[in-house]
Amino acid sequence: MSLFFDETWFHCPVAEGATSAILPEDEAHHARVLRLKPGATIVVTTGEGSVYRAVLRDDKGALEIGERVVHEPTPPGISVGLPLLKGRDTEQPGEAICEFAVRDLFLLNLDHCETFKGQDHSKLVERLRAKSLVALKQAKKAWLTRIHAPQTLKDWRAAHASVPLVVAHPGESTVPRPLPPELHLLSGPEGGFSDAELAYLFGEAKALTLSLGPTRLRALHAPIAGLAALGALTSLG
Repeated sequence: MSLFFDETWFHCPVAEGATSAILPEDEAHHARVLRLKPGATIVVTTGEGSVYRAVLRDDKGALEIGERVVHEPTPPGISVGLPLLKGRDTEQPGEAICEFAVRDLFLLNLDHCETFKGQDHSKLVERLRAKSLVALKQAKKAWLTRIHAPQTLKDWRAAHASVPLVVAHPGESTVPRPLPPELHLLSGPEGGFSDAELAYLFGEAKALTLSLGPTRLRALHAPIAGLAALGALTSLG
């Protein structure tokens, strides 16, 4: 994939085996802004595991689909649980997470999150989905990171009980090597997890521990450090 890192990528759904496709309107507009002419060769990612070379046929975004240069039939194995942070602070780590090979980003309303009853997070989800689409192209990924609306910790775990849970938490790391093919990474909010959450995580939820070192990281930075640490474990085998 590094052979075309210097090329501008576009997002476009492409049916399996298709020889033509049409760029979504915002992507076609971007091609016009870049002054790409009919006949220009571009790179398109489906966000569902495939990346193609394609030829732009007109200024409305009609494409002739060429060689599939990347095919990842299996989505990334890592997903992230991100606590809601105050104001728009959730967007900073959320945007960075979407640059990694992460399948799902789950927004979580934990005990120490600064939220109020009935708060509407739909605009936050909308903004993060837009940022995820930008990250798909900028980070040159084959899979789009999916953004999920806020939910409680227990609801999240109940829906994914079979997936190993790794919690960024002080202490000795208990993450197995090699890493399991699928796992969820969770870091705490500002102020950390509540006592009740810790009891649940390391009791009923049977969470594994990932140490991020001796210093205390802000909630903005901990999930990124956690992803980097998991990446290091993957590279070490």
